[in-house]
Amino acid sequence: MASPLAPAGAGVDWDARYVAGDTPWDKGGAHPALRDWMKKHPLPGRVLVPGCGVGHDVRAIAAKGAAFVLGLDISPSALRLAESFLKTGNETYLRGDFLTGEAVPADSFDAIFEHTCFCAIPPSRRGDYARASHAALDAGGLLLAVFFTNPENSDPHSPPFGCDPAEIRACFEGDFEILEMTTCTPTFPERLGRETLGLLRKRPAA
Repeated sequence: MASPLAPAGAGVDWDARYVAGDTPWDKGGAHPALRDWMKKHPLPGRVLVPGCGVGHDVRAIAAKGAAFVLGLDISPSALRLAESFLKTGNETYLRGDFLTGEAVPADSFDAIFEHTCFCAIPPSRRGDYARASHAALDAGGLLLAVFFTNPENSDPHSPPFGCDPAEIRACFEGDFEILEMTTCTPTFPERLGRETLGLLRKRPAA
């Protein structure tokens, strides 16, 4: 049965952006906060990266020895680019809409890494994102997320959409235990002081 939810990319033709090379969010490598985190806390087991784009974060996680890493995106052009890179471990890519909950089986991942998906969806869909994350994770699964809290976006009606830590807590605390929230995290030079790193753990179903 098809989901009644609007597609995650409603209002933005993400595939056209990749075709045109208009991808300012792609910095050519994995997020510095992810690399720093994995020096101390590897992400073992099964890891999902929603909105993976060309897969920089996916490959970084796979290279650290995760049992399985799935990069999920709605753009076929992004995924073709991702698959053009040499594999670094046990990673694969899938075209699908994360927000509908239909792209991945329930309870199938030990961790999710979030970098560019949450800020790209309309703020009205953040509840769908939290529910999809909770559904995809196994019991006690972790959501490690880099939230773009202050993108300094001149157009409030188009992504990236900002969110302050209070909004993040309000969105996730029903389904997740918030273990850590910090702005003291490595990032790209142009994003210093504009991101929040969150570590959240799936609460058991009521």
